[in-house]
Amino acid sequence: MFILSVLSDSHVRILPENLAKPREEAISDAIEDIYVDKVFPNLGLMISLYELVHFEGGTIYQLDGAATFTVTFKMVVFRPFVGEILTGKLIKSDSKGLQLSLGFFNDVYVPEHALQDPSTFDEIEKLWVWKIDDNEAFMDMGEEVRFRVAGLTFPPEPMASQVGALGDSENESANKNANACGEAKLGSISRPFAPMLLQGDINSDGLGCLSWWQ
Repeated sequence: MFILSVLSDSHVRILPENLAKPREEAISDAIEDIYVDKVFPNLGLMISLYELVHFEGGTIYQLDGAATFTVTFKMVVFRPFVGEILTGKLIKSDSKGLQLSLGFFNDVYVPEHALQDPSTFDEIEKLWVWKIDDNEAFMDMGEEVRFRVAGLTFPPEPMASQVGALGDSENESANKNANACGEAKLGSISRPFAPMLLQGDINSDGLGCLSWWQ
């Protein structure tokens, strides 16, 4: 689920107000401000700084005042591999499938074709139901769900023209109109852009709600 990745950055700036700090502390703080909780395409979600490997420089450019360093460092990165078994909490359920949260990462989706077979969506309860041996096993909100990682993608960030250069009120109005016709625009208020998506699969023995297998 987590990997160590070695990265280099030739433009780590230490602002004037932080120059009095011990050098390693100031550089570590700057690296964390830049990287932690950010998704980097084809790499993953940056969790924490693991180690400073090497740094050099400290150049102060004219009219800047900040010291600029070249730094090599190791980051703890969230990047699960396909086939890995994880557990998340059910936070959303609709006719398209499930959305799960790992606590620090919420963009985990289980599409309807990857649910336990046979499963149906209860339009009244707005929940998915696994029908097994003449019984109905509901997937209630907040349930812990064990899933297999089926895919990891890094969607390209939508351009401004795709999102629409609208004010908040205009954007909300556009979203309402879009919802009336179908889906809202990606990157809009009602459909925020996710730079990293994890697809899950629960169509196998031992997968799905933990309560089913206790």
